[in-house]
Amino acid sequence: MKKPSRLKYLVPVALALAVLAVIAARAGGPLVVGGPGAVPGLPYRWTINPLTYWTDLGMLGLQTNPQADALVVSAFQVWQDAPTASITFAKDASNGGKLGADVDASNILSVLNSIEGCGPLGSIAKDRSIIYDLDGSAVAALLGEENKTTVLGFASPACASSNGVDSNYYLRGYAVLNGIFLDDIKSATNPEVTVTGFKAVMIHEFGHMIGLDHSQINLNCLTSYCLPGSDDLEGVPTMFPVLIDEPAMSTLATDDIAAISALYPESTFPTSTGRITGHVFFSDGQTPAQGFNVIARKTDNALVTAVSSVSGFLYTVDVGNPVYPWGGSEYGSRDPALIGYYVLPGLLPGSYTVEVEAIYNTGEHAFVGGSSVGPIGTYGFQFPLPSLLPTPPPCTPEYLLSGATASCSSATATTVSVAPGSPVSTGTDVILIGTPPRYDAWEDAGP
Repeated sequence: MKKPSRLKYLVPVALALAVLAVIAARAGGPLVVGGPGAVPGLPYRWTINPLTYWTDLGMLGLQTNPQADALVVSAFQVWQDAPTASITFAKDASNGGKLGADVDASNILSVLNSIEGCGPLGSIAKDRSIIYDLDGSAVAALLGEENKTTVLGFASPACASSNGVDSNYYLRGYAVLNGIFLDDIKSATNPEVTVTGFKAVMIHEFGHMIGLDHSQINLNCLTSYCLPGSDDLEGVPTMFPVLIDEPAMSTLATDDIAAISALYPESTFPTSTGRITGHVFFSDGQTPAQGFNVIARKTDNALVTAVSSVSGFLYTVDVGNPVYPWGGSEYGSRDPALIGYYVLPGLLPGSYTVEVEAIYNTGEHAFVGGSSVGPIGTYGFQFPLPSLLPTPPPCTPEYLLSGATASCSSATATTVSVAPGSPVSTGTDVILIGTPPRYDAWEDAGP
């Protein structure tokens, strides 16, 4: 569904891989958005509630099968406890809630192929399969020996469908968890994480499985340092692409709650929270800008109460060439009004600033390819960091200044007043500072 999306471990290894093999990922928030043949611009979600699953028969490192099952229940419960979301989870009653056999290196490829193939499942796999790789050998068989000690797991929804009217939905999904990180052996060639850390990975991967993409908030906790227990760390989402703090990322941040609630809203969510919508434009104020990270921060708790979106996340990553009817992405709306468009949902009543930054795309832990935030990075391109622009803008982030080019200072930024049940869409367009001139009129307006 998409390129592998990796949750990385800051020290020393990449932790996890969220695989979506056929569908293209969309943005911080929903993982996949409908395009031609579906309901365009509508995110895909699960319509089964409770969302049932089946677990493997074996051990997960030194975790016994019952212990591994308990970790799964606990990780799903974190998402279920989001106060404004309606999704619930339960082990399926059929077959004791178990897969048809222990999944290992000998059969993992056929099991995942049967799930993603959207046809008959065979005797082992189930519609939503949670697979325990005892010692990393299954991950190695699937992804190569070099990934045995760098990938803690991967997860994905699969088999997207649509009624073409008001619903885009998933039919299958899976998660694979790598037990070599729980074998009580710690060395340069066999890294170890705590059970708490592994649960954080499971929460993150199950977020992908239920339809969420990566998000970027409080990037400074990756690029510099944040003190344990600080507001900066508290605001880092569980869906951040790098595991930078095990306790902090074992609970949902404000951004995670907003994202899951927007996809699976509890009945009072639309009336108890507000949202800000708008567009990001290049410096000409006319050309919409795709692939920028947009963050709303509550002025009285800016580091913790923060919600993100990626500009243009509902628009397609590839319109395609009409000369080639098979070209272009199957996913994302073709509505040009959605180019550069952002939505910041689930906002508590109060005053907010809106800021725009580039998605982090340099260094060892760059948020591109498998770690992408939003649709642009999935395909290898993201608008570069300010230092890489032909003429670097004077600051990052840049703050919304209503009716004018953005401000470099939060102190002079326009504050947006959000009330419950009242979307704000006026005076919310951000015009970036110091970007290149408008492109030639004959160029494509898409990404």
